[in-house]
Amino acid sequence: MPREFKTILCPTDFSEESYRAIEYGLRFAKGDDGMLILAHVIHVPSGELRQPDLHMLTFEEAKERTINMLQELHAQRLQHYPKCEFLVDIGDPHNVLLTMATQYKADLIVVATHGRSGLAHLVIGSVAEKLIRHAPCPLFVVRRGAD
Repeated sequence: MPREFKTILCPTDFSEESYRAIEYGLRFAKGDDGMLILAHVIHVPSGELRQPDLHMLTFEEAKERTINMLQELHAQRLQHYPKCEFLVDIGDPHNVLLTMATQYKADLIVVATHGRSGLAHLVIGSVAEKLIRHAPCPLFVVRRGAD
């Protein structure tokens, strides 16, 4: 019997790669009449965001702006798919996403990889790679340049 994906977690960093992954997530959600959860993790160790204009945002301000960006993404790329939730949190992306997947009982995580290699990969690490190792459910990884 094929597995049903009723709850699909789709993290985004607002890159083209993550948008492509979200489009795959939408296909899975539509196929099983599932819930699509668009998530973004604000990775700021100090808990504050610094904008290019040097204006400081509180987490609540940053969260509100990020929710607005997720709503725009929902309207522009997901044709207002009706079963969609938006999650924004702060912390280490891989840990926060694992917590979200567990909390929301995700049946599938759809994530993009940026295809970094060499020193950049060693220094920055890969959220997708960490999720592959620790996810509580199956992962669908969309690699850079895949269509």
